Amino acid sequence: MSFMSLKKIAVLALALLVAAAGTAGAEVPRGKVLGELMQVLDLPLKTGKTFGDVDETTPYGPALLSALSLGILYPADDFSPEIACTNAEALMFAFQAMGFRHEAETAAWALPPEDKSLPAYISGYVALAKSVQPAAPRSVFSKPWDSITETQLSEVLEWAGRCRAGLVWDYEIKRPEGALRIHRENVGRPPQGWRVQLGIFDTEAQASAFARKKTSEACPLSVQEVDFSYGVFTPLVADRSQAHEWATRLGKGFGAVILPESGDSSALFWTSFTPADPADAVIGMNRAVSSQTLAKLSEIAAAHKALAAMNGGYFGGNGPIGTLFAGGLPVTLPYYNRSMAAWDKRGTMYFGGGEFRMRLSVNGGPFVPVLLNSKVDYGSTAILTPALGASEARAGNNGFVARVHDGLVQEAVPALQFSRDMNPDEWLIVSRDPAFALQKGDRVALETQWRETPPIDVASAVQAGPLLYAPGHQFWDEMLSLSILALRHPRTLLGWDGKRMVWIVADGRSSWHSRGLFLNEAEQLGRQLGLTALLNLDGGGSSEMWWDGHVVNAVSDGRERRMPYGLMVLKK
Repeated sequence: MSFMSLKKIAVLALALLVAAAGTAGAEVPRGKVLGELMQVLDLPLKTGKTFGDVDETTPYGPALLSALSLGILYPADDFSPEIACTNAEALMFAFQAMGFRHEAETAAWALPPEDKSLPAYISGYVALAKSVQPAAPRSVFSKPWDSITETQLSEVLEWAGRCRAGLVWDYEIKRPEGALRIHRENVGRPPQGWRVQLGIFDTEAQASAFARKKTSEACPLSVQEVDFSYGVFTPLVADRSQAHEWATRLGKGFGAVILPESGDSSALFWTSFTPADPADAVIGMNRAVSSQTLAKLSEIAAAHKALAAMNGGYFGGNGPIGTLFAGGLPVTLPYYNRSMAAWDKRGTMYFGGGEFRMRLSVNGGPFVPVLLNSKVDYGSTAILTPALGASEARAGNNGFVARVHDGLVQEAVPALQFSRDMNPDEWLIVSRDPAFALQKGDRVALETQWRETPPIDVASAVQAGPLLYAPGHQFWDEMLSLSILALRHPRTLLGWDGKRMVWIVADGRSSWHSRGLFLNEAEQLGRQLGLTALLNLDGGGSSEMWWDGHVVNAVSDGRERRMPYGLMVLKK
């Protein structure tokens, strides 16, 4: 080979090297980053309405249209496809295409920011990139403001491909009061479609009346049962942008929520809270801090000055359903054949039957049955406990009222003369029985007669069901609905490992975010966490975990449900 030939080869090699280096260092537009991520993640391409600055002839136009249709990008997102993409934006697009939008929003407040110059809408994605397994490429998340290069994009695409085989975010926040754990596993997949929920109503008649008022030929509304309430919904559409248009047009004044419908996914999000001392867990009633029976969990928790809160057992418009104890006193009567979890002032837990009745003794006399927190008819006697409200008005104007503190009658007067609200450590005896008399100084005792006597002195208790497992317990359905027993749902669970109490909330009803749990999957999760007993509480749209001002999970209704109480650990 001649010297000239060798020289030409050397020049050509140098030219190729320079070209390759230029390509590797070139800025990459946003549209290309998102489009190639969608290809790697095997996301389906759709057509439909688009952003004002995108059409189908734009490079990666179909991918951008699909991102809007599938809910990867939102119409409100500021997206210009030809602008150079930063490393932080590339990570954001990757996590959005994997269904981690909620997790990024959570990471933004849960993880301490390392780069305070990053705007809030993107900082959570960068924080996630460092803390998930497998972690994103360091060359990308370590320089979030830099424009991504072709080489870095290749690294991101390779990482996204590995994430399809398994992606986990598991993070714990510890405080003196207890530890919050946040867990997300696996990449999400698009739902089958989208609906707009225009409201939740207590009765079908209320929902139907609202639907008739708002329905139109272009958007006929329907009423569907949702966890024993009734929701008003738009038709199912495959394109989220269509659902967004309906939500914008119909939702003024009452907050429409866009919800995903069905879809197949292995994605799962759950969060748990472990009180440092189980004895610190209390039942926080809304009626103890408000004249209203129901409120959002965030409102109840804030009023009680809680650090952590979780929804509890089943309830209706009039309050809790089933056994509830707060502050060592009963609050509501049991529901037949349902299980409960109870704990004493030392934090020792018991799982078993929750049926009981209350009896009262005066000055060591015989115990007689009494009513509990209910209307007192002629000839009957009831006790009123402060968890459902301390107002003296609860005593009514008939018969007589006795105020009890530490087992002694502090005051016994005709109801018309009773004029002071209860203190938190007091309870009342209200009687319209002419043969029943009390006076100041009498010693009274309450007795809880259990069908299955707990081996503890119950301070707090919540009844729900079914009891998934406990030592010596044989699972049965507790006559709960087939939906609760046989379908995947968001779940709220209360467990015990012999020393620690553990609260668990698992999200569901979103293939992008979290599939939910069958009861057997809930049992598997409890055993995975080392729990020896596990009770299913009220799930579905009620499932909610609250922590220091934040709703930790993505509530399946898209908004907090109003409820009568929550399990809480107060700030110290």
